[in-house]
Amino acid sequence: MAFAFHILGTSSSGNCSILETNGTRMMIDAGFQGPRLEASLTKLGFTSAAVDAVLITHEHADHCVGLAALVRQNPTLKVFANRETARRIQGTLKIRPDWQLFETGSTFEFRGLQITSIPIPHDAADPVGFAIDCPAEDQRPARRVTWLTDLGHATDVVRHHCSLADVLVLEANYDDEMLDLSKRPLHLKQRIRGNHGHLSNHAARDLLLSLREWQTTELFLGHLSKECNRTSLVDEVMNAVRNWKNDLRVTVVDPLEDDPISAW
Repeated sequence: MAFAFHILGTSSSGNCSILETNGTRMMIDAGFQGPRLEASLTKLGFTSAAVDAVLITHEHADHCVGLAALVRQNPTLKVFANRETARRIQGTLKIRPDWQLFETGSTFEFRGLQITSIPIPHDAADPVGFAIDCPAEDQRPARRVTWLTDLGHATDVVRHHCSLADVLVLEANYDDEMLDLSKRPLHLKQRIRGNHGHLSNHAARDLLLSLREWQTTELFLGHLSKECNRTSLVDEVMNAVRNWKNDLRVTVVDPLEDDPISAW
């Protein structure tokens, strides 16, 4: 199969994507209930039985709620997570996935793909992002796909991995004014804004503008809050990034959109 990257959805309500490359289908997070997950995969022309492995970033439900249904449909599925994330999720399951444990910060291999786990600051047990190195194929160059959502601030490690990505998914979770005006309790607003919460639109922009060398050509802004953000607001903030890097294609993923968004 040729290289393709599909975002099935990324928002505060659920996160899931599919990477197809080198004869392998790999899922990043399984944050949708089984029926919606299967419906999204059907739109891509296959079922969960055709997925070879899933990478789990952390144990929050919007990243793993569909895992049990996925494993029931595909018992041979390899599920990659670090030890603490696997322990927290396993405690909620009646079945046992085929856990493939890794150490946070390590690089491991699956069917010719090199996968690096990236430590990120978030209020979970041991949260990570992922950078997946895909080998060249069918006269296409090698590519690195990097997924970085659910981070309260940009660490040096995060900046390093942003700069190396060819395809980058980065969080732009909330608009500051909309969060201020929302009816959410003060403690929740403080959690979202905290160093282990989420990136605002402006924080995501500032992170990207801080990169000295940046090879990304495909940027997806995701994990938008349905209540405290709008795609138009993210798009406007990212004009500064477009002006600085004119070879960059920027896509803001609508949290209300059900159809997969794809990069080839």
